[in-house]
Amino acid sequence: MLKWLIRFFYLMIISIATIYVYGSANYSRLEAYYSDYMEEHLDDAQTYLKGINTLMGIDYYSNSAVYQYIQDEGDHQLTLGIYAIGVTLNDELYDGMMIYVSNVKIYEDNELVENPKLKITVTLDQNTYKSGEDFISTANVLFDPEKPFPYSYVPNVFLLYADNYLKVVDQEVYANIERISISYSNGDLDPEKNNELIYNDSLLFLGSDEILSEAAFNKTDTLSLDPEDFKLSQQFAGDHPTAEELATMNLITERGNLGEYNYLIWRTMSIYVLIVGVLTYALFFHKIVRAKLQERRYQSKDGKPKEVNAQPIFKDIEYKEDGK
Repeated sequence: MLKWLIRFFYLMIISIATIYVYGSANYSRLEAYYSDYMEEHLDDAQTYLKGINTLMGIDYYSNSAVYQYIQDEGDHQLTLGIYAIGVTLNDELYDGMMIYVSNVKIYEDNELVENPKLKITVTLDQNTYKSGEDFISTANVLFDPEKPFPYSYVPNVFLLYADNYLKVVDQEVYANIERISISYSNGDLDPEKNNELIYNDSLLFLGSDEILSEAAFNKTDTLSLDPEDFKLSQQFAGDHPTAEELATMNLITERGNLGEYNYLIWRTMSIYVLIVGVLTYALFFHKIVRAKLQERRYQSKDGKPKEVNAQPIFKDIEYKEDGK
């Protein structure tokens, strides 16, 4: 009974490890794609959003932003665009939005801040965004351009008209965006707060439908979003858009090719299978195989045990009666 219990737990551990190893291998594939096709194109919306479509598995996004804020002059520049998107979850298409921050250029003391860290915060008017086990009214994304995907995530916030995002629990009611704020850090750390990033006292961007009192280098009261601009599925004839509807509404479905990086998954899984095979053999089969080999060694060709002609090494000497 104990042996079977040990085998059961062993299989459970191997199953969990397999999922983890495969997930890690897939992340390596996504990281390689990001490094090759997206990292150097952060400010090229057409290329970068195609990459987002590839990595995130989005069905489509609007070719032009529903809302856009551009500041391309001064010491604190950025572009913020909000795009309509469609995402299939559990075979059901959901409408949503993608907030994309790009073209960030920050100058401090007339010097360009290299790779500023961004904290994008979207504040909703209801607690619908699930974080852990709680529903809260803020969605946060931390973006560090010096870290590879997916460890720094991307400068995008995704919000769907679905459970755990914008939908009020057990109701056909949805939250709306009250404000969007962006903080930035030049990379300095606070030793008194476990080396957390120190963010500038003034926000890089603050947007709402009214002028707010908080300090911000870029501030606008034009951020007033109509949910109907993002609920594109209501205009489709079926559950999913046809090719004609995609073209008419100027929706982008193009994706890159992740297949060229499948070798990373095959390589990782091959090494993993080899390690598991060796470990399994050592734990459960080595003793059996060794016993079989020893048994075969003492069998004749017809399968019967070999007759062992055991001759004593030392023999007693028999003396004749005459002593000779």
